[in-house]
Amino acid sequence: MKRIFAALLASLVLAAPAAASDSIGLGIRAGAAAGHNSTFTEAFGDLYLNRLVSVGATVGFVTVDRDNVRSIKRDESVPITALFKIHAPIPFLQPYAGLGAALVFHDKRGTKGTPVGLVGADLKLGPTPLFLNLEYRRQLDDELDFLGAGIGVKF
Repeated sequence: MKRIFAALLASLVLAAPAAASDSIGLGIRAGAAAGHNSTFTEAFGDLYLNRLVSVGATVGFVTVDRDNVRSIKRDESVPITALFKIHAPIPFLQPYAGLGAALVFHDKRGTKGTPVGLVGADLKLGPTPLFLNLEYRRQLDDELDFLGAGIGVKF
């Protein structure tokens, strides 16, 4: 545990002088859950603490068909997710990885929390502040894998 704490502290100290090129990123994304008949749309936002570290949040709407032998049940939910991301400082393509927690409000079931892991990339669109976003996300407790793409703006 001491080693993990020391490594986190050292990475934050090393990342602190990296100046942020953009301070806020906002956008929309859509996609589907792998292995299910599903759709999701979400709005996302990131606050860049520096070029390497950001914190963010998403709010979305998800429909997932869960089928068994007898019937298909549609589960609709509204996940609100808080995220911590580490970005690679590559000029036009910014890959990232992160961890977070989602609070999922289901329509027919109760509300539950789930840890989230994700990887993705932002691709700048020339000299404009626009970027394309691709992201793979895993909700660990629900065992759902989401793949999405969208567009955003950094300012």
